[in-house]
Amino acid sequence: MSPKPPRRPVCARYEPCMARSATSSSRLPLPAIRVAAVDGHPIVVQGIAAILTAAPPEDGSARFDWIGQTRSFAELRGLLEDLDGLPDVVLCELRGDDAVEGIDWLSSRGVAVVVFTDELRPIPIRRAIDAGARGVILKSDPVAKIVEVVRTASRGMAAVSSDLAYRLATSESLVPRLSPREIQVLQLLLDGVPRKTVGSRLEPPVQLATVVTYINRICRRYQDLGRPVHTSADAVRAALEDGYLEPPRRGFAAV
Repeated sequence: MSPKPPRRPVCARYEPCMARSATSSSRLPLPAIRVAAVDGHPIVVQGIAAILTAAPPEDGSARFDWIGQTRSFAELRGLLEDLDGLPDVVLCELRGDDAVEGIDWLSSRGVAVVVFTDELRPIPIRRAIDAGARGVILKSDPVAKIVEVVRTASRGMAAVSSDLAYRLATSESLVPRLSPREIQVLQLLLDGVPRKTVGSRLEPPVQLATVVTYINRICRRYQDLGRPVHTSADAVRAALEDGYLEPPRRGFAAV
C-alpha cells in the first residue's frame, strides 16, 4: 500500500500566492497592493494614505498604491467605474446604512475589506465580519498596526489591530446572541410601541405573553454574562450599547 500524502495545513489555500511572492521578489518587483477607503473623515484618511504609501515593502511583499477615497459605498462604486480593475484592499468605516451591503458587495468580488473604525460596540463589527470583512483596525490603535493588518488582509488572511479589536470581533463573553425576532421586539420598544401592542406589530402576530417571554429570555441572557438587565427598558439600553439597535435621533419612550 502506497503511503498517504501529507496533510495540507489549514492555511494551504494561501501557500501558492505566498510561494510566488517569495520566488518572484528576487527577480521582478511585485505588483503594488492597491488600497482605497470609504470614510467620512477625509483628514484621517489622508493621514492613513500617507502612512501606507510611505511604508517600505517587507521581504517578499509589495508596496502600497493609494487609489482614492470616498464618503460612501455608493460613491466608491462610481470611483471604481473610472478605474482599471478593483482595489486589493478597501478600508471602511461602519457609519452609514450601506456599510454591510457594501462590504458584502466588495468581498463577493474578491476585494479584502478591512474595517477601520472608532466603533467599540461588538455587534456592528461582527455584522461586518459576517458580511465578509477580513480585518479590523481600531482608530485608537498604533499606526504601525495599520500597515500590518492591511498587508495581511491583502494576502487573504484575517487580521486585527489589537487584543481589544479581537475581543470585539470574537469574544462570547461580551454580548449575548439575540435572535432576529428578539431584536425586532426590542426595536419596536425603542420606537415607542407600548409593550401590550408589540405582538400585534410582529409578522406573524403573537400574544402579549409571547412578547413577555421574549423579553424575559433576553434579560436572562444578559444576566448570564453578569450584566444587570432586569426590565424591558434595561434590555433596550443594553441592546443599544452592544449595537443590536441604533440610537434614535430623539429620546425613546419609557418601556
